[in-house]
This record gives sequence, C-alpha cells and structure tokens, in this order.
Amino acid sequence: MIKPLLVLALSVFGINSFAQEPMELPKQRDPQVNKTISPVDNPRINPEKNFRINPKHNWNINPAMNEGINPDKNKLINPKFNKDFSPLHNQSINPMYSFSLHPLTNQNWKGYYMFDKENKLTGYLVIANQFVVLDFDDKGIWKGYLVKTTTNTYNYFNLQDEWTRTFFCEDSMVGFNIFNAAGEWTGAFAK
Repeated sequence: MIKPLLVLALSVFGINSFAQEPMELPKQRDPQVNKTISPVDNPRINPEKNFRINPKHNWNINPAMNEGINPDKNKLINPKFNKDFSPLHNQSINPMYSFSLHPLTNQNWKGYYMFDKENKLTGYLVIANQFVVLDFDDKGIWKGYLVKTTTNTYNYFNLQDEWTRTFFCEDSMVGFNIFNAAGEWTGAFAK
C-alpha cells in the first residue's frame, strides 16, 4: 500500500519539476510544414475519409465492438489486473523513476509528437516498452499512458490505472489518430 502512495505522491508533486517549454519540432515531423503527415491535408490518414482506419466503420479496431481489445473484457491488457502495464507498479516504465523516459530531459527519447486538429503541438508520446507508451503534455507534465492491443491500437489510461475509454488507432502511415469512447475522431493525432 505504501509503494502505490509513494508513486502517486511522486507523480503529483514531482511532475511539476519537469515542466518546461516545448522543444522545437523537427521539420519532417511538423504537420504545419510537412502536410503529408497532417490528417487535415492527407485523406489517406484522415479517418473521416479512410473508413479502414475509422473505428466507427471498422469494428476490429473499436474496443466497444471487439472484446479482445477492450480492457473491461480482457484483463490481460488492463493494468489494474496486469501490473506489468502499470507505471504505478512497474518502475521500469515510470518516468518518476526512469528519467530517460521524459521527453524534455532526454534528448534521445523515442516516440511521437501529439497535435490538435489545427496541427499545433499539444504533447509527446514516449515509448516506455513494446506495450506501454507514456503521454506528456507540451510542458512535459505526465498525464497518462497507453497500453497496446493485439490490433496495434492503444487504450488510454489515467494515472490511477483507469481506462478513460479514449483510444488510439494507427493511421495507415506512421502515427495515430485519437478517438473518444463513442469511436469518434477527436481531431487529435500523433506523429
């Protein structure tokens, strides 16, 4: 019981020490410069124009319709039951213990940049391991994490290991589109 409380305290109080200004985007990963990576400008990666990557039309990538990728139905992908996927219980994927997982303190982080529907930077996704990706806002504050499913989608969890019902689907290129619980594209994406 003490360990989860310590992790939560570190998460709440230690996170602000990382808050920094956003880093400069590489031009090839900036959708305002490279229009091929923007779903607004590229119909191939826009789920409103490509139904194969839209969970409202492709039940296989929709956790509301596919029990295998729904953490409420599949305990193997639910960090409340599979502690290996929980940064609260697994120090190797917790950025409060493993500072190399923080995008603004590690120049060599691996992951994705997050954008809103206007192609503006909103945060960072850092690959913690082959199953877990950490979510940080544009100031470097840790907000939550994603757990990979068998269909290469990711379910989003908050810092209390609760599934938010938000999920990420591959965009058919090199990134993800973000969907709400109803399977609607939020307009946000990661590259």
